[in-house]
Amino acid sequence: MVLAPLRGPPDGMYVAVVGPGTVFKEKREAPGMRRYTTGLRGRLLLLVLLAVVPAFALMFYTAVRDQHRAARNAEHQALGVVRLAAAEQNQLIAATRQLLITFSQLPVLKPASSAAACHQTLAALREPYPYYANFGVATPDGQMYCSALPLSHPVNIADRRYFRHALRSRGFGIGDYQVGRITGSSAINFGYPIFDSKGRVEAVVFAAVNLSWLRRLIIGTALPAGSVVTVTDSQGTVLAAYPKAAREVGRSIRGSALFDAILAHPDIGLAKVVGPEGILRLYAFAPLRDSSSRSAYVSVGIPEAVAFAGARKDFVRGIALLLLAVILALLSAWVGSVLFVLRPVNLLSAAARRLGAGDLGARTGLSHGPGELGQLARSFDDMASALQRVHRARKTLSAGNRIMVRATDEQSLLVEMCRIIVEVGVYPCAWVGYVEHDQEKTVRLVAQAGFEGGLAALASSIRVSWGNSDHGHGPAGMAIRSGLPCVAQNIVTDRRFAPWREMFTRCGYAAAGAFPLHGDGQVLGILVIYSMSADAFDEEEMDLLAEAAQDLAFGIATLRTRANHDRAHETIRHMAYYDQLTGLANHINLQERLQQILRAPDTGRSPLALLLVGIDRLREINDALGFDQGDLVLKKVGERLCSVMAESEMIARLRGDEFAVLLPGRDAAYAVQAALRILDALDAPLALSDLVLSVSAAVGITLAPEHGTEATHLIRNGDIAMNQAKKLGSRHAFYDPAQGKDSRQRLALASELRRAIEEGQMTLYYQPKVGFKTGMVCGAEALIRWFHPRRGMIPPDEFIPLAEQTGLINPLTDWVLGEVARQTAVWRAAGLGIAVAANLSARNLRDPALVDKVRRLSAAHNAGAGWLELEVTESAIMDDPDTAWDILVRLSDMGIALFIDDFGTGYSSLGYLRKLPVDAVKIDKSFVLEMLTNADSEAIVRSTIDLAHDLGLKVVAEGVEDQATWDRLVDFGCDVAQGYHISRPLPDEQFAAWLRDAGLAADVPRG
Repeated sequence: MVLAPLRGPPDGMYVAVVGPGTVFKEKREAPGMRRYTTGLRGRLLLLVLLAVVPAFALMFYTAVRDQHRAARNAEHQALGVVRLAAAEQNQLIAATRQLLITFSQLPVLKPASSAAACHQTLAALREPYPYYANFGVATPDGQMYCSALPLSHPVNIADRRYFRHALRSRGFGIGDYQVGRITGSSAINFGYPIFDSKGRVEAVVFAAVNLSWLRRLIIGTALPAGSVVTVTDSQGTVLAAYPKAAREVGRSIRGSALFDAILAHPDIGLAKVVGPEGILRLYAFAPLRDSSSRSAYVSVGIPEAVAFAGARKDFVRGIALLLLAVILALLSAWVGSVLFVLRPVNLLSAAARRLGAGDLGARTGLSHGPGELGQLARSFDDMASALQRVHRARKTLSAGNRIMVRATDEQSLLVEMCRIIVEVGVYPCAWVGYVEHDQEKTVRLVAQAGFEGGLAALASSIRVSWGNSDHGHGPAGMAIRSGLPCVAQNIVTDRRFAPWREMFTRCGYAAAGAFPLHGDGQVLGILVIYSMSADAFDEEEMDLLAEAAQDLAFGIATLRTRANHDRAHETIRHMAYYDQLTGLANHINLQERLQQILRAPDTGRSPLALLLVGIDRLREINDALGFDQGDLVLKKVGERLCSVMAESEMIARLRGDEFAVLLPGRDAAYAVQAALRILDALDAPLALSDLVLSVSAAVGITLAPEHGTEATHLIRNGDIAMNQAKKLGSRHAFYDPAQGKDSRQRLALASELRRAIEEGQMTLYYQPKVGFKTGMVCGAEALIRWFHPRRGMIPPDEFIPLAEQTGLINPLTDWVLGEVARQTAVWRAAGLGIAVAANLSARNLRDPALVDKVRRLSAAHNAGAGWLELEVTESAIMDDPDTAWDILVRLSDMGIALFIDDFGTGYSSLGYLRKLPVDAVKIDKSFVLEMLTNADSEAIVRSTIDLAHDLGLKVVAEGVEDQATWDRLVDFGCDVAQGYHISRPLPDEQFAAWLRDAGLAADVPRG
């Protein structure tokens, strides 16, 4: 509030400006009631009263809002339980579908087997699944063949919905919630056909799922007191209830307000109704199964009184406190209005009038105490000082920063900066020039603003050099040579401006400031600003303009770095997605495209075929004619494939002598025709140097969804089919599922893997890593081995993917981390301190307890920073970037070095990679192994090293198998090597002995 005297009558009229649009007038007169009601103090009291009116209104508004919020919270809580129940059932349906598919493959369940054996098998399979009321098998006429529960009499299920659907669709069938003829309890039934060897349906296996899962889910959900959960069928009969199950089950609520609301909202809905027991509740409901039948509904009701209880209590308490605050505020305003308000307000008003008249030296003269008026006086005085000091230069700096944020290219940034200096800073002219390293050491003008005639006219009017010549003695040349800002306060009298004095005099320029633009450790250019007034650039203004020049230089460097990164990003992306020899798509490109098609919404209605083409005798051509001729054969094969396939059909080179052809929307018949076209095209003689060769090939055909619904599975199955065609001497072959791994064997192996982790069948081998520059051991990688008591050593490539699929990768990783912590502690005690790297998978990066596990291991073994390194692949990070970023940052904060493993085999955003707290990248050994014989692999290795170094990361090369590879990596500037050329992976005791023998220095040549 500001007080100021009004000009006019001599009776002492004052104006009090309280806020926008609010003006009160006070007239001095004799004391009395009118004085108290019209004076400043009375008005302060009135303002206090008026101020609390919104508070009361806000209190009532808050009460209403809190009630609405409480209602919404209750509805959302109920709706969350409903959705959770629906989601739980959907998961249960999906699990049941997979379970029945597995059951359909069991020979013992087929009608040709023994009914007793079938019953015994189903009874055994039902024991670990508490949610399943029964399993059974029925013949196509509906007659029950065998059941997990005893059959006291013949049962026919031919009228059941799920049974008819399974027979009709030859797929998964879902029934209604109903009382089972065998179980005698409410359940939902599912069916899946069993096929004979000729693909005919010979039986239907079914599963009955009871509602016990729903009670477990509700018990685990914290619902308010008095809440009810009810499951009803489509006729309104209660199938399950909580908490009064015994009294409610079997009762009909048809015709009740709740059931009418459910019928009015066939999908998820909300309603506030009086329940069957007469209590007003907020209900949320949804069908338990997403289908047209809507066979059952789940509803959750929360009493309205319980939902609103907290809001009503808060309202009463708030009203009482507000009344007390109003009384105290009125008393304080009455006593302190004169003492603490009137005098400071008058002083503030006088200072405001002086500042408004243009006197930037106006000050309040008040003490800058801790009170509001003292702080207001401080703010006023500080504001006046700031306005006096930095008004013009700061506007220029601020506007320049804004345009740098929006700049997308270098030239527009320079032009906009010059325009801002002229228009916002009110300087007559500004220009930017770049340093040229030619013989004359010229400065090339690239942007300007304010000079009549534009950039070309300015460049022809002045000639600037940064050399020691007449044109290099001005502020621009001196600033470039010294790297410091330079100013000429009077152009007319400054002899350094002799070459340009006539032009500057004509334009009216009186002073000039030059500010160097630094980048990459040198002066890359100059920013020059002219003023119409002599002695215009004081010290503070020069500092601010120098800061603007620094920001401009940073913007230039940032845009150039961004441009370089974009070019490198595009180069690496092309290298990551396309084969460098043939120009065709590579394995990663094919896999991503195939996965994209498979995940499209209409994939289930559209067929797909994938052809794997394997070229015969390519190794013989390489051995006889050289790799360059072998590469020429691959190029010509790629050209012939492109010549016989349509543009919409993707052609890729996978590896070595293998190609792939993706046929979206095509069936088996078309796939065979395409395979024959390819083989015919390759049969034509191939001219190679002075030879004419005949190239033969074999084609493997795999179909979706018959042979798989995942890209990796289809590619693998196509490769199996191609190899099978070669084995059989056939030109093409379809994938035969019998050639794949047996599913029961994989299940057994998964069970044995869990026992292997628990019983200590795993062990760790350690492979050292050596620095190229020092030859010293700088770490080791822990590699897991499984020594099976019967099968011997099982390769990691066989059980690691299985661990990923079954969820055992987390306990397996926990065991590895624990063993690494224990072993490194033993080595530290023996004087062999060394960092050991362990691998993390995508599942590990989604484990919220991972960081705490590592922290506990460090504390348990008294391990400081540096005992552990963690390696994670690009694909694992990009599987869930946000979660991965959080986990990696927390691990990095603990002092754990992070490595990107198998770098180059996947594709991640380089911008995102730059943000990750990683310390190094590991080049995949497939590139390192082929580096000496494959120019593309060599280019990938070299560019990866350069890019990583640009990002400030170290580089580890895997697969260093010989001295030649070592020497080439030294030439590329690689940091760390790992491979058999240094040492094979060794058990812990042999590795410790190797370290002692080497004295922690690997005996590896240094080039």
